[in-house]
Amino acid sequence: MKPRLPYPLFSAICLLFSTLLFSQDENYDAVYLQLTKIYTLNADGSMDYNYVKKIKLQTYRAFNNLYGETFIIYNPEFQSLKINDVYTIMADGKKVSSPKNAFNEVLPGFASGAPAYNNMREMVITHPGTERNAILCLDYTLHSKKGFYPALMGNEVLAESEPLKELTVKIRVPLTVKLNYKILNSNASPEEFEEEGFRVCSWKFRDVPAISPEEFQKGGFDLYPRLIFSTAKDRGVVYGSFKQSFSAVQPSEEIKKTAEAILKECKEETDVILKLQEKVVNEFRLWPVPLKYTGFTCRPAAETWKSNGGNLAEKAILLISLLNEAGFSAEPVLVMRNSLFDEKIGSLLDIEDIIVKVIPKSTDILYLSVSSLNPQNLIYGLPERVFVSLDRQKDPENFRTPEDENKITFTAMLNINEKKQFNGEVSATFLNNCDPWLAILRDKTKMKSYFGGFSATDLKEQKVITTGPDKSYSRYVVEKEKPLHKDTNFYFYSLPFVTNGIDSWGIKLLPKTRITPFEIPSIMEESYDLAYTLPDGMKLFTAVNKTEIRNKAGFFLFEVKSEGDKVMVNKTIKLEKRVIEPSLYTDFKALMDRWNTEKFKEIIFIE
Repeated sequence: MKPRLPYPLFSAICLLFSTLLFSQDENYDAVYLQLTKIYTLNADGSMDYNYVKKIKLQTYRAFNNLYGETFIIYNPEFQSLKINDVYTIMADGKKVSSPKNAFNEVLPGFASGAPAYNNMREMVITHPGTERNAILCLDYTLHSKKGFYPALMGNEVLAESEPLKELTVKIRVPLTVKLNYKILNSNASPEEFEEEGFRVCSWKFRDVPAISPEEFQKGGFDLYPRLIFSTAKDRGVVYGSFKQSFSAVQPSEEIKKTAEAILKECKEETDVILKLQEKVVNEFRLWPVPLKYTGFTCRPAAETWKSNGGNLAEKAILLISLLNEAGFSAEPVLVMRNSLFDEKIGSLLDIEDIIVKVIPKSTDILYLSVSSLNPQNLIYGLPERVFVSLDRQKDPENFRTPEDENKITFTAMLNINEKKQFNGEVSATFLNNCDPWLAILRDKTKMKSYFGGFSATDLKEQKVITTGPDKSYSRYVVEKEKPLHKDTNFYFYSLPFVTNGIDSWGIKLLPKTRITPFEIPSIMEESYDLAYTLPDGMKLFTAVNKTEIRNKAGFFLFEVKSEGDKVMVNKTIKLEKRVIEPSLYTDFKALMDRWNTEKFKEIIFIE
């Protein structure tokens, strides 16, 4: 059986780079000769996960940095680890077995600052006899007790960072149990058969290309083959046990006193909500303990308070407890990618984040993070996501986040005096996710930080500020002492910018070609309309010009005009696609290259 994988990413890779991927695997640090993953649901409800790999090392980096050690994390209270076999076949064919001191248990890094989870263990296996062209062989089984997981669940990306010669994924369940599964970005069908009282579904793939190292790919490996499965008939089954943990929001005396103190301190209900969020985010450490190692259970709010820290779920429970005590209706919300969400496959392994939904009386529903102080309501900043409530009876409908166009408009009217100082006014309008609404509600002076090119002392007076859930506007009086950089008779001026615009994405140098789709945070339009009045004796040195590009990816304009003592600059970019397919990459690169070009970031005057 040799299943085909006819989806765009693999087709492109196979077509354009088949020679590199298959005939010249030596260009990679390593090659997986065999990778096998076997999931078993036993008749008594316990589960086994068997992992087998044979990987050929091809560079010094492969064993010095990447694959010289294997790390296996588990929870010894509910799981047991059995190492079935570990050995290395050296380049000359000699087999080297692992000595006893090659196995060392340590505390996982994510649990080092989390006393409540110091029971976690990480087995570090140091592979012997590593050298170029050696083959590392490992076979282990992780056994989980009945009840540790609510169902047998899996979420497997069917590719690795190195080429795969042979990949096998096998799922074994009792004959009386139905397996629900779905394979994404592939039409591969499993081989189904019975084996020793189990129903088995087995997928086998050959010559699987490596995951592309290109930056800014779609998040969550969305474009690669993936297998999701569960023995739960729907999400309500697995949410039941998880939901019990979130019922432990009963406040302790300290929580009650804190909520009461903040209620007295703040007059507006949004101020109360944001103060409580600040309390949880800033004063309680986030322990990055993955929920799969806790069996998707977590501690109550009172324990999180006492320990001064918790994982995502525990911090969400604490925030909900504080909000409830302050009189607000609040509940946890699971954030998942649209591509992975399937109501008929009951899984908890597709949870990307856990946030808190708050229902104020005077404004729209707020979605708040417990890991950072989100400057805007999270419904605007998480496109292609599903917000799922744990209470399926109370809130059966899943909320799919909109894909709004974000927009920033910046204007400036500035005078340059004989001392080469600036004075005038600047203003900016922010729409949707660019609108730092919540950040401004927390701190009215925060708006100044979004006016790049001006210090807080340059912005003398805030003449107007209007804030709202999806649009904010502010205008300042400006006085800047030293805006220009002088070199002989030339004066260089860096154009102002908005700090939460496209520049904040970190897209700088782009390669000439692209294989995988390029993902940006949002559809975006950013526009600057700048006017300068020059003093006697100073004139524009930058050439009056207009650069304009319109293509299938969007629009770019940079225009400099001069009329008497007036200089006008317009710089605009509009990106019309959030996911740029390879066929549009050249157009997208043309826009971004102009946006990042230094000559379009400054103008020069001469005296």
